[in-house]
Amino acid sequence: MSLPLIAHSKMFYHDGHGQPVCAFYKSYDSVANQDEYLRDMVKHGITDAVLNICNEDIGIPFSGEFMNSSYDENKLKRLGNFVGRLKNAGIRSTAALFDCPPLGNNCKYPVWKYEDRIVPFLQEAVTPLAQVFDAIVFAIESNRGIPIHIVEYAIDVITPLAYRMVGGYRLQIPVGTHEQNVGWKNNKPYLKRRVPRNAHFHGFETSNHPYKGYEVPASRMVEEVTFLASHSGGIPIWVMESNNLEDARARRQNNGMAAIPGVIGVDGVM
Repeated sequence: MSLPLIAHSKMFYHDGHGQPVCAFYKSYDSVANQDEYLRDMVKHGITDAVLNICNEDIGIPFSGEFMNSSYDENKLKRLGNFVGRLKNAGIRSTAALFDCPPLGNNCKYPVWKYEDRIVPFLQEAVTPLAQVFDAIVFAIESNRGIPIHIVEYAIDVITPLAYRMVGGYRLQIPVGTHEQNVGWKNNKPYLKRRVPRNAHFHGFETSNHPYKGYEVPASRMVEEVTFLASHSGGIPIWVMESNNLEDARARRQNNGMAAIPGVIGVDGVM
């Protein structure tokens, strides 16, 4: 079936033991594991990969102090090699710059506590990424600890830097963020936080954890995303997290969300 999608991602795949694997952090994985993910994407006709380049438990791309040093060139090269292999398979890549762990867990890299470092770091970090990535996300779950005005400010900083020249043409790289914006009360969805007004697109995680996506009826997930799309101020929605499984319910969820006006991307099997 032809679907009105710009992006079709797949954050989770199942390894040789049948265990779900989150592919956000594949830039730090072995080439063999990266290729396992790549084969799964090709199998399912995936067009887009989302790679988080900073996670305190897995790795950061900096050569020294957090957000106060240049890139580690070896890590940047490894990332570029993986993105290149994805491109060779016809798969676009989106870079998520930061990871926002839950508040109150003594996280090692609390982005929101380094407001003074955000702009200088972005000014250095974005240009090389824009030469290879096809979209940029400010942060994963930026609703965790980062006020909306800082997210919008960061998008304003990133956007003029996120371009590359293709011959004489200036190609603008689309910029957004990734958040859980919708909650439920009295069996009705409500907006917990607005979609950033200056984003080119909005990466959305449904209100359920993706490992609990199997519990959510397709109709409820469609209702939630329909509600968000109607309250996004016209910002296109890319559903980046919803259900890690590959069963019939996941397919109904994703096909249902793909048909919603204003949705430009879904994640998972179709």
